[in-house]
Amino acid sequence: MRADIRVCGSWRTAHDRPVYTLGETCPECGAEAVNSAPAPFDPADPYGEYRRALKRRERE
Repeated sequence: MRADIRVCGSWRTAHDRPVYTLGETCPECGAEAVNSAPAPFDPADPYGEYRRALKRRERE
């Protein structure tokens, strides 16, 4: 699922703070806006197996 809120892709160099928008481009500098939400999980997570095992042990 993708978020509707986007952030300016070059805000670190062009702005002093993140600039959020609902459009495809930044309203202040015209740069491309990117998805602001982090990925929910990483399928190649090297520690996922251990984290799930720990959760199972804590429930018992």
